[in-house]
Amino acid sequence: MKQIAIWENKKSAGSEFLEVKSLEDTSIAKSSIISIENNTPLKIEYKIELTNWFTKNVKINLLNLGKSLYLESNQNHQWFDEHGNEIPELSGAIDIDISCTPFTNSLPINRVDWRLNKPQSFLMVYIKIPELALKKVEQVYTLIKEEKDYQMFDYRSSSFQSTIQVDKDGLVIEYPKLFKRKY
Repeated sequence: MKQIAIWENKKSAGSEFLEVKSLEDTSIAKSSIISIENNTPLKIEYKIELTNWFTKNVKINLLNLGKSLYLESNQNHQWFDEHGNEIPELSGAIDIDISCTPFTNSLPINRVDWRLNKPQSFLMVYIKIPELALKKVEQVYTLIKEEKDYQMFDYRSSSFQSTIQVDKDGLVIEYPKLFKRKY
């Protein structure tokens, strides 16, 4: 199965083209983003390999800045850098959240058998762009509405709160004030 999504970055100028190819329990997401983050123009590419919507590895390239990041995770939720060195402060995080894309919200959304108004808490590796800074954070998703073609989630992390609308495949349709799906 192949999915394509294009998002407009509503916070700053920019857009993203995402392609997800899935076969059985494995998916590969590849994306190209053109954006402005903190007054810095960026050309970003990322690739995420997933097993059952859990991150196996992620590679992020900030092409015009000459910076990159590679992370790998195992089944014990341990995280490793490109040299195979463990990053202990990320231990226990089950997934990633890349600041410049709504796609990584799909990872926990597509893994859980959701029940209305029942919050689910996740430890995530938050990757801040363009710094490529890593931080383990707690995120809470609550399914607040379910229709035939979409779901609505209340999303909270620290003091941030938003409502996220996703399609039947768990891809973001609208993330108010941040991202809007165009295709």
